[in-house]
Amino acid sequence: MKRIALLLTAVFALLSTASATGADAAQAQDDMVLGKLYFVNLKEGEKPVMTGLSLSGNRCGDEAFNSKPFAAEGIRSVFELDEWIEFHPKASVGGGIKVMVFKHKADQSLYLKKALNDKTPGYIQELDLNKDPEAEANQHWGSFYLHPEEVNPGYYDFVFLYNNKVFAIMPTKFYKYEEIEEKSVSELEELMKQPIGQ
Repeated sequence: MKRIALLLTAVFALLSTASATGADAAQAQDDMVLGKLYFVNLKEGEKPVMTGLSLSGNRCGDEAFNSKPFAAEGIRSVFELDEWIEFHPKASVGGGIKVMVFKHKADQSLYLKKALNDKTPGYIQELDLNKDPEAEANQHWGSFYLHPEEVNPGYYDFVFLYNNKVFAIMPTKFYKYEEIEEKSVSELEELMKQPIGQ
């Protein structure tokens, strides 16, 4: 009888721990905001090589929506699949920054545990960001799109690296082709305020 009681206590303790861990992961996910740069791996007082970002697309919103000033949050973060996205970083370097795109992970610490590559679970694609010294000041540093026949709509993480070390993560959301093309800027802004969920 005593053994059964001990066994039941152990099972309840295990279930409670698993439940609490799941709740923590869900809470961490719920706390994330679309279009915010979450800086990681920085020592005390250290500034990241990229302090702000502006993203523009070619399918949704007006010129103002696609030419937002550099920021660390409130960055355009809703796109359609097959929409070309241009990266305009505010950085202390002219190159060497890489952005890797992953299917959104609730546990963001996974990006910090191992070196990231195209075999990392959830990997979609990557892009090297480099400033052309002869281009105009507002010229983008690189662009890409997610093909609607290759990936599904949903949440994605833009993971930024410098010298192969992750320094920032930004969640985004991609919609079906032509799903949000006709939405007004205010409607697009509202989509960016919706909490992240799976």
